[in-house]
Amino acid sequence: MKFNDIPAQDWPDLKPYLDTCLLPVTGLTGFEDPATVTLALEQLRDALETIEIPYKGRVVTYPALHYMTAVNMRDQLEALSLHLKRMGFRYVIVLTIHTEAAAWKADQTDLLIAVDMEQWSSQSEQIKSSISKQVQHLWQHSD
Repeated sequence: MKFNDIPAQDWPDLKPYLDTCLLPVTGLTGFEDPATVTLALEQLRDALETIEIPYKGRVVTYPALHYMTAVNMRDQLEALSLHLKRMGFRYVIVLTIHTEAAAWKADQTDLLIAVDMEQWSSQSEQIKSSISKQVQHLWQHSD
């Protein structure tokens, strides 16, 4: 469920059920041409659907962080994850197609999933299965 699909008046009642925030990170630098940006956004969308569709009643997808410029991404994700948890989300999942994202894992981020989109076309079912298992593992071992 996307953040803007939730009517403001319904949020207090839905909050206990929608306990997981999905934060997409595109990882653009600003040096990409329009075709590359389009491809990156399409790939991120495809990866997000792996979590959004099967877990619609539990996950809220927030707006994506698209650009990484002179910022420490780990610190930025730490701050964002902390704020999201203070707003009431129990879990924060960061999903990115930026392959160097493993170093971004912040303490307040419960799960960081970096999808290698070069492997997506040949291994999409295995990647989708791996993502699903990681999310389920998070929920099963944190409750």
